[in-house]
Amino acid sequence: MKKKLTLLLVLCLIISTMLMGCRKSKDTSKEGEEKQYQYYTAEQLKTAIENKDDIYLIDIQPKEDYDAHHIVGTVPTYAYPADTDDLRSKIDVTLDEINKTDKPIIVVCPGGGGGAKNTIDYLTTKSVDAKRMFILEKGQKGWPYDELLEK
Repeated sequence: MKKKLTLLLVLCLIISTMLMGCRKSKDTSKEGEEKQYQYYTAEQLKTAIENKDDIYLIDIQPKEDYDAHHIVGTVPTYAYPADTDDLRSKIDVTLDEINKTDKPIIVVCPGGGGGAKNTIDYLTTKSVDAKRMFILEKGQKGWPYDELLEK
């Protein structure tokens, strides 16, 4: 009886350890899938614009904000915050041009946060290489170069 109880206890311990190991493996894979985003500073973008570097600028600001001020050369999508299918579909207007080249893509959103990340996440589902995509750090609100704004 004592041997059976010991065997049962050992078996339960082994099964528990296996289940915990599987669970930990799942959590680790979720952490491992955490997205890493690349950023362009305002200074880097200013230099790229002034040097006429071959870049593609996507602006996702709402129409009112875009009409009030936007960085020279941006392509408007009005997709902010790009968190619904309807808003994300507005980004599709950029896909033909994006797929024609391998230019770096800089996403401009109001604050350089969630909307830009949503846009990059969406574009990766459309087979755009994440290595080509960047977020303008601090977004349109953090843009200090009025001489490169269109109003």
